[in-house]
Amino acid sequence: MDPEDKYSPSEMTRLGMAGMARNIGFGVNKVFAADLLSLVTRSQPLIGLILGMEGLLGLILNPLTGWLSDRYTTPWGRRRPFLFIAFPFAAVSWVLFTYERALGFAIASLLTFYFFQQLSPTPYQAWMPDITPPKFWGRASGILNLWWLVGNLIAFLPIPLLWHYLHQGAFWLTGALILAGGFITTFGVREAPIPREPAPIHGSSLEWVRGNIAKYLVAQVLWWLAFESMASFFTLYMIHTLHGTLIDSALGMSIFTVSGILTAMSFGRLYRAKSPRHLLIVSTAAFGIIGSTGTVIHSVAPAFGILFIGGIFWGGIQVISYPWGTDLLSHALPPSENPLQYHGVLYGFVNMSQALGLLVAAPLAGVSIAWQHGWYGAMFWVSVLASGVALAVIVSIHPPTPDRPASELNVNAP
Repeated sequence: MDPEDKYSPSEMTRLGMAGMARNIGFGVNKVFAADLLSLVTRSQPLIGLILGMEGLLGLILNPLTGWLSDRYTTPWGRRRPFLFIAFPFAAVSWVLFTYERALGFAIASLLTFYFFQQLSPTPYQAWMPDITPPKFWGRASGILNLWWLVGNLIAFLPIPLLWHYLHQGAFWLTGALILAGGFITTFGVREAPIPREPAPIHGSSLEWVRGNIAKYLVAQVLWWLAFESMASFFTLYMIHTLHGTLIDSALGMSIFTVSGILTAMSFGRLYRAKSPRHLLIVSTAAFGIIGSTGTVIHSVAPAFGILFIGGIFWGGIQVISYPWGTDLLSHALPPSENPLQYHGVLYGFVNMSQALGLLVAAPLAGVSIAWQHGWYGAMFWVSVLASGVALAVIVSIHPPTPDRPASELNVNAP
């Protein structure tokens, strides 16, 4: 086999373990952090401020770690050191947080957890196109997104159920899974040869962050705004509008996640077979249409069916958009530039865009609900509007035919 064609699904599975581990931490934080903070303070504004620090740290750290991991090399590689540091400290700080009953120590432990959670995503995401030939990017994305969604599912259902019986044991299991997943990736995945000369550090080196790339980043903001505007108030919607329970809410989000798991590999195989732009147009339009049905249903059973269908298209957006960014980058750079030197910066901007969408989603959904006199179904209109604008942005993206053949778009030679 040609070395440039080296691709291993098992290696992508090992790479996926870090993403699964991080999403377990992300999801368990969503489920438990607010409740645990309420044990040490009754101030809801303070709890909200502390929880919001996760997004703020993401805005700062993701572009920084992307830039650093592109340019600063170590004997252990460029991407690996970030994961080697992030996952052990994230695991330990989460377990410490669950034991703290003093406000200051609880805040310090949780903020430490957020810091190390946000240290790994950009170097991790840049790792895949570093070591995977372009023709396999779609399949690799399918495998990675599958494991990311498995992490969400573990956090949203099995761990809360285990907590019901074992309490602190569930938090220790969370820490162990974070640590194990991070180490499997850190010690089980190779890194690409390091380019001889790092990309220049000046303003002109970011000229590619415009045109199609800028539109792609705007679409990222809108996708996550569309998703989080529903997710942020979903439990209250389930209880007060559909007259369900907390368990119904957990089951609903689990159904949404399972449908993404079941279809991730299929979307990955479609990536090179079909136009990624057309796949994103269909998935985004369908996700918006599915979201609009949330304004007209009145019971739990149809909600489960709609969540299953919605999860398919949300999963499609994630699987297709991840490698598409790298394709757009390869098209945007001149033939003399090595894309390997820019993957970290690209995904730093991608994660920053996602953080922006998450930051504004809940406030916009809350305002929409307030305007409709407390009707939680109003949050879906925010999602529909964001999906519609995202659709228009994607339609406006027209990637040029690359000057280089696809096999040369990802230059792995040192």
